[in-house]
Amino acid sequence: MPSFELKPVDGGNLVHLPEGETVLGRGPLFGVNDKRVSRNHGMLENAEGKLRIKPTHLNPCFVQSSLESAPQPLKKGQWYTLDPGDLLSLLPGKYIYCVVAKEEKEEEEKEEEEEEEKEKDEDESTIR
Repeated sequence: MPSFELKPVDGGNLVHLPEGETVLGRGPLFGVNDKRVSRNHGMLENAEGKLRIKPTHLNPCFVQSSLESAPQPLKKGQWYTLDPGDLLSLLPGKYIYCVVAKEEKEEEEKEEEEEEEKEKDEDESTIR
């Protein structure tokens, strides 16, 4: 079963999401200080290999399938399933995070390492 992380689109630190519920909002975990974002803006649930979000504040959370698509507001109090690659934001166009499944991330890193190793081997054979 995958575990999940949120990768800030602006290049900040990855946010690891442990099993169970995590409060989404302003504070040190997400590095958000904007007063328009509540400390209890939403709830994330990582359970049974699935990630869900539930907005809990009057100001909604948003989901979009790509940076080019328009952010879709989520209704307060309803759970929504998030898939790897989905983007969630705390304000329209701000504080955007990409959902990353850890197994998926490890596979990508493994492929990158294998590609680097292959290039290194090719370079060494060229030198000889």
